Amino acid sequence: MIQFTPSQARLFSNISVSVAMTIVMTGGMLFIHAGYCAGFYQIWLQDFMVGCLIAIPTGLWIVPVISKWVARHTDNKNIK
Repeated sequence: MIQFTPSQARLFSNISVSVAMTIVMTGGMLFIHAGYCAGFYQIWLQDFMVGCLIAIPTGLWIVPVISKWVARHTDNKNIK
């Protein structure tokens, strides 16, 4: 069984969420704008790669900032 340190777990979680959201959002937006067309998966893969280049660094920067802000504005001290 894989065991992560708390910092590894946060990093893995942020990257995983960023990639999952990019999969859903790029696929959904492409389907809404172009429908299921010839070359759908090839177009989606290109959009997905660009999306990951934007989403992963953004997720690594934004999630900790928001988490710290929420922790400062809540009584629950277990949130880090």
